[in-house]
Parts: sequence; C-alpha cells; structure tokens
Amino acid sequence: MSFEWRTDEDEGWSEEGSVKETAVPNQPFLRRRWRFLLGSLLGLLAVWLVVQWQIDQRVAETTATIETELLATHNFVLQTAVSQDNDLFRANLSGRNPDWTELQKRLFADGLLLDRPMLGWQHLASADRLAAEDVTITLDPELRTAELRYSQTYAVQTAAGITETVTLAQTAVYRQGTSRWLYSPPDDDFWGDWITYGGDYLTLVYTERDREVAVLLGVQLDRLLSQMCTELQDLNCDPDFKVHLRFDTDPQSLLVLNEVETMLKAGIQLELPTPTLIGLPTDEASAEVLYRAYGVQVATAVLAHQIEYDCCRHQLFFRALRDYQLDQLGLQTWPLTPAMYQQMLDVGFNGDVARHWTRRWEEAPPQFLQVWVIEDPDPIWQQVYMLVEFLAGEETAVSPTQMMRLMDRNNYDNWLADVLQDGTQLSTLESRFLGYIHAQTIAGQQAEPPIPLPQGSITLVCESYTDVIASRIYSYNLAKQTWTEPFPGEFAESYISLVDGEHFVVNEYNFAEDLFQWKSSLVIGDEIIFLEEAESENGADYWLYYFFADAAAKYLLRYEHDEGQTNIGLLPVACAGDGCAPVPLDGFPTFAPNKDHFFVLVYPTDSAEFELDVPRQLQPSIVLMTPDGQQRQLLGRGGTPFWLNDTVYGYVQTGEEGWELVTAVITQNQPRYLLSQTELLAELQLPTDLITTQVVANLSNPQELLLQLRHQEDVDAFATNVPSYLVKLTLTPDLGEIETADWLRDDLTYGAMNFSVDGRYIIYGELNPQSLNTAQHFLNIETGQTELSFNSNQSLSGSDDGQWYLQVAENYVMLHAPQYDYQQFIPHNFGECQQAALSEEE
Repeated sequence: MSFEWRTDEDEGWSEEGSVKETAVPNQPFLRRRWRFLLGSLLGLLAVWLVVQWQIDQRVAETTATIETELLATHNFVLQTAVSQDNDLFRANLSGRNPDWTELQKRLFADGLLLDRPMLGWQHLASADRLAAEDVTITLDPELRTAELRYSQTYAVQTAAGITETVTLAQTAVYRQGTSRWLYSPPDDDFWGDWITYGGDYLTLVYTERDREVAVLLGVQLDRLLSQMCTELQDLNCDPDFKVHLRFDTDPQSLLVLNEVETMLKAGIQLELPTPTLIGLPTDEASAEVLYRAYGVQVATAVLAHQIEYDCCRHQLFFRALRDYQLDQLGLQTWPLTPAMYQQMLDVGFNGDVARHWTRRWEEAPPQFLQVWVIEDPDPIWQQVYMLVEFLAGEETAVSPTQMMRLMDRNNYDNWLADVLQDGTQLSTLESRFLGYIHAQTIAGQQAEPPIPLPQGSITLVCESYTDVIASRIYSYNLAKQTWTEPFPGEFAESYISLVDGEHFVVNEYNFAEDLFQWKSSLVIGDEIIFLEEAESENGADYWLYYFFADAAAKYLLRYEHDEGQTNIGLLPVACAGDGCAPVPLDGFPTFAPNKDHFFVLVYPTDSAEFELDVPRQLQPSIVLMTPDGQQRQLLGRGGTPFWLNDTVYGYVQTGEEGWELVTAVITQNQPRYLLSQTELLAELQLPTDLITTQVVANLSNPQELLLQLRHQEDVDAFATNVPSYLVKLTLTPDLGEIETADWLRDDLTYGAMNFSVDGRYIIYGELNPQSLNTAQHFLNIETGQTELSFNSNQSLSGSDDGQWYLQVAENYVMLHAPQYDYQQFIPHNFGECQQAALSEEE
C-alpha cells in the first residue's frame, strides 16, 4: 500500500493554484527593500543638509566678520575726515586707480569728502560711530568687494528760511587688500548704462544707477525752467531755448562745482555731480533739498547765460540780484531779517554801497555764490542785498533781470542812473534808502514809540573837508520834525564846538599867503559874541583856540600856543565879551558836579623832578582850585582824579604796595586809603602789572566806582587789540571804605567810560583808531554784559532823564531808548557830522 505525504501548509492547495515564478519579488521583500532605499536616501539628505547648514553657517559667520571689519574700517575713514587726519586717511585709500586716489586726496583736503558747502549744506558730524543698522552693505559673490550705503546728517536752509537737518544716503566702495579693506573706486559696471530724459526745456543724461532719483529731478528741473521763462521778466527765453544737463559720475565734478565761476561760465551745457556723489534722498524732505540744490545751480547758469554776464564783474551785485530771483522761484528764501536792518543802522551805515561795486572773488570764500551758508559774518554783503531789495521793491520799474543786464556799466553811479531812469540825485536816494532800512526794523514797524520823545531839538555840527575845513550848524525840531540851518553862510572857514543846542564856540581862521588870522566867537542862541582875534606870520608856531570847559557851558577854555609855549586860561561864559581876564591854568580842569571846584594836573617840566620808579601817570601834582583862581591848594602827587559828589573827591597815588586809591573831603583834604594795587589785584586774581587809567563815579549813586585797568606797558597804546580790565567798586555810605570789588570784563579796549545819567547802565565808548568812530556799549551795571551797542561819530548826548541817547551817523541820527530796545530814525543829507547835542526845553 502506498500514499502521498502532505504537510499542513500543503493542505487545500491544488496544483493549478500554485504561483508562477516571475521577475518581480514577492511583496514582503519589496517592502523591505524600499524601506532600506528610503532610509538610505533620507540619511544622505540629512548628511547633505547638515553639511549645507554648516557651510551656510560658515558663510554667514564669514560675512558677519567681513561686515564688522568693513563697518570698523568705514567708521575709521569717516573719523579721519572729521578730524582732517590726512596721513591716516591716505593709509586707507586703494591705489589701484592713481587718478581716483589723487582726486580723493583733493576732496579730503578741501573738506568735500562729506561736506557739501557748494550746495549750502553743512555736514553735521555725529559723535557716535555708525552702527550695523545704519549701514547697508552689499558684498560681491567672492566677498572681495563691498558697497556701503550709509546715512549722514546735514544742516540746510529750507525755502522758508529755516535752518533744519536732513538725512541723505552716501555711498562708499571698499576692496579687500592684502591685509585690510581699502576705500576704493567703483567698478566700470557700477553706474550702468546711460539714459536720456527729454522735457520741454531740459535734456537730462543720467546713469542707470540713479534712474529713480534722476527721473524725478528731470521733471522738477524742467518745470523750474518753464517757471523761469514764464515768470522772470526780461529773461528772454527763445522758442528753441533748452538746457542740456549731464549728471557726471566723476568725483572731479565735486571739485569743479566748488569753484565760484563754474556755473557763471557754463552756459546752458551743464555737467553736475550725479546724485550718488552728492547724496541720495532718504525721505520727502531730503528729496526737496536735493532738488533745490540742483535748481540753484541750473538757475544760476541760466541767469548768467541769458543776461550775457561778463564773469566776473560786480560779483556782490550779481549774487544779490540772483538771490532775489531765486526767492521769487521758491528755491531759497530772501535772507534779510529785521535784526540785520537794525545792525546796519547800529554800525552807522551811511547808505553808500559804491565801494562794493568792484569787490573781487578773491576776497570771498569758495561758496560765495551759494545760499547764505548757515551764517554770513560780513555785514557789507547785506548792504548790497538791502539796496537790491530797496531798488526792486520801491524805486524802479526795471526788473531784477534787467538790472543784472545793466551791470555791464563800469561805474556804480551810471548803473544806478540807468536803473532808476528818473534823474534822482545820489544823496537823495541814499537818504530814502536809509529810511527804508529803518522801516524794516522792528522799531520802524511800530506805530508809536513806547515812551514820549524828548521835547526839544537835536543840534548837529557837520564839517566838510573839500579845500578847507568848514563847519555848519543844523537843528532838528523834534515836535515839528523839521531841519533848519540857524546860521546859513555865517561861518565859512571855521571849526565849531558845542555842548548843547544853545551854546557854540566858533573858531574861524584865514590862512593867507603871508598872514594867518584867527577869530573866536561865542554863540548863545541867536547872539554872536566876539571873543578874540589874532594873527601871525605864515610859518610861525602859533595858534589860538577856544572851547567849552564843562558840559554845562558855564566856562570857556582859552588855549594859545606861541613858539613852543602853551597858555591855558579859564573864562566864565557869563562875562564873555565883557573884557574878563582868563584865570591862568597849568592844565585842563576836572570840575566838581556843582562847578565850584576843579582839579588840574601839573606835570613836572624838569626831568630831574621825575621819579624813575613811579609810573608817568602818577607823576603830576594835583592842584585843587576854584574857578575865580582865588583858591589853589596842592593835594599831592598822583593821577586820574575824580569826583564822588560836590565835596568828596579821590585820586590815585603811589604807595608802598604799588598804586593806591584814596578819597578826601574838600574841607579836610586828607587822603583816606581805600585799596592798593597789590590788594585789589590779588583779591580779583588779575595780572599784577595792571595800572589804573580811569576812575569814574556814579553821580546818581556815589557809592559806585568804575576802574579801568591796563597793563603798564600798554597804558599809552592806542590800538584795538590791547585789553582794558573793567572793575566795579562799591563803597561804604561814608565813601571812606570798600565794601565789594567786582571784575566785570576785560575784552574792551581803548575808550572812555561813564555811568548813564540815571545810573542804569555803564557806558563804555570804545574808540576805533581806524575810523575814529566810537562804539558805544551800554553795559549791565551788575554783570558788565553788553545790552546795547551802536557806532557813533565820537560824541554821545542824551536826555536829562537818561531815557534817550543820540547816535550820530553819516546822513542820519538815531534816538535810542535802551531800556525799551527802541530806535527813532531821523534822516538828513548833511553828510558826516562830528558833533551832536540833544537839548530839551525847560
């Protein structure tokens, strides 16, 4: 018996149901294989990702390191520009392009690496270094070249005349050198292709890099040219008028633009630095500033071209007329302010600008033709601006453009005649011009003065120096506001002195061929009182002269010089002309306030009497006298005598510790010690060689004294660079001791000082040796700080109450009320007047 053996796995399987063998593995095997392959791929991907992450990390770290190095290098370069360290700057320059390198050195030397003065922009260097967020850095793929764009701040003047700050983006390129990054020129493809914009009045050529900014500027500048041709009268744009402008990528264009004459000779074929070189806008404000910067250049070139300007004549006038029209175009504000007009009158401007007609470029800074760069320190330029404003707005129908065209005249007077076209006399025009200037001041725009004007008159003595000295008297009635000449033609060859509007001394002379004649008269009101006449042979050492001895016109001084001998006599005005004999004096008197006593300083005539160890100023003998000459008392030796009141006086004498300040009473005449040189100078910590040159008392408060001190070697110096130290002393009520001593200032130079009538101010008259004008400084009585200053022709007269003071200038006088910062302008056409008096009615 036989059978077929089967297992349990064979049960139920038939022969037909068996699986045929194929090339595809069965399913479990495939799944296992796919899992293996997928795992392998994922592993490879993970390895690749890890490797790539490591590479990215290395690149990022390298890039960050490079950017840090670049930022540090660029901050260093910026610092060298701010500190103008030429050697360090050159050490960071690339040398691959020698021309570019030399150009950067010139830009650095001229301060133009960041600053843009030729556009009226002032670079404001930051105390902080640029941070990473302040700079955009673009590296090339090889990490060898970098472009940095960074923000810089500039102070600019807006079209409204307000100084503001704007931010512009500057661009710098660096290349990796052998050991460090170097400031470098850009590659040839940096700028891109050239593109042309065409407008109605403008053709603009620019590069691809500056496309966005250039397109906007092209539209704006085309609109500006249209405005100029439409609104500027007499510009005379032809139908085919067109300006061709190219934005130059060469940094040399910055240097060219910094030259004064560039835009004046360019015509209408212009090349200006491309915006990337100047600075790219970062917002609307900086975009407007950039447009106005280009607009000023284009407008300047067009004006010069259209009027056929002969560069470079009458530069100040061209600039003023150009800026007047730039203001009309909205490119920049007209720069004059009420304070500037007031400054013109305070310095005594006489309305004549002829001396500026031929002023040369060489006397001006390179940015002369730009906007008023932050501050213009020279007021003479403002005088021309004021004249242009006055002529264009008040005096002529000739347009500013035509006024520019007429500048081909060689003579200022001829130019004015062509501009005015009405035959106006120059003196009349200058008088109207000064009135216009005052009308623009704050005081000139006030309807009424803050306090009533003085009641009385202003009297002037004006001298002419044609062939001989001739003095004339003029009087201004403050109530009627009219000028009169009280003595027309009365005194020909003469010199007149006055102290008020009623009393004059007239010294007439006649220098004939063989004989010299003198005649002196006293004028009181309308009365002329003969004093004396004399004559001498031609060439003789002789002259005769009378003048007032005191401010109240109570006494006259007779001064006669004859063959080296001087005779001085005191004569009461009350008996002038009645044969009164003058009281002989040995010097000039210093009167007490009530005029009952006076001092005379008598210097030694014999050299043997001089003490070698005593300063010359303390060598005289001090003599106390009465006006009738009956009392003469020798007080001692010293100098700078002064009166505290009618009976107490003081002077400086020599003591054991240098000079000493003493006071005394007339009835006793015994010196009372106040202080010594050593004591005062040590207390105030001042130089030890200072000597007293003036002492004055406040007559409204005798406890207050002023001392002027100068270095011993400078006592007699007559110059503007020699300092005077101003010290204020406060005395005890009995005027016998010092309570306080205060050093107020030491920046004033040669001049007389006093207290104002009301004791409110210290008035310091600083004399200018060149002009012989006096700068009158009104100082705060406590601090010595200046509260008011003005130039006047030497004399200073004021009202009895100290509220008003008189400034005398050529072709006008000005009443100042210092306490109210107010000025009353009173014009005339008498020319230069040397003396003035403000006289009030009783």
